[in-house]
Amino acid sequence: MKKEFITLAVLGLFALSACKQAAPAEEMTKTEAPDYAAFDEKVAVISAFYQAHSDEDLETLSNMLADTLQWSPPQYNGNQWLGKADLLAALKNYHDNFENIQFTPGVATPESTEGGYWSGSVFPEKTATSSPTNIRVYGTWNATHTETGKPIGVKFYALLSVNKDGKIVSGSDYFDVNGLAVQIAAE
Repeated sequence: MKKEFITLAVLGLFALSACKQAAPAEEMTKTEAPDYAAFDEKVAVISAFYQAHSDEDLETLSNMLADTLQWSPPQYNGNQWLGKADLLAALKNYHDNFENIQFTPGVATPESTEGGYWSGSVFPEKTATSSPTNIRVYGTWNATHTETGKPIGVKFYALLSVNKDGKIVSGSDYFDVNGLAVQIAAE
């Protein structure tokens, strides 16, 4: 009987101990509710920017960028941040050399194409956030090379920030720039 009592007492202590430890963990998981409206507003700005690029409307593109824009181009450049004029020059180069520029948002999976705009994170725990400060964009750009008439396409990823005035203040683009040249040169 003593053994049963001691066993029950030990189990009871473990149970109480587990309950007391669970409370702080529950408190740690409480987070601020995501600001879906702010996310949607920023996605609308980015979508409009990509549409202006498709329309080859350099004036609208310029008006959507903050004068203090910091831009990291897709090709490696020693991790040097460039400015608004540099991005506009790159966009003009695409307008001069490609027609029918189109962006299709989404991540292709074996089952479907998932959403193209994401923000916030739960991992890693130290930097977890529900704030849509940075918008991650996934998708595919397609166009026709003007000189050769060849269709091209690239998978695309970008990390963009939009300020309270609805202007893009930073952007980092990732895609295979050399892949464009390979597609154009292919027989």
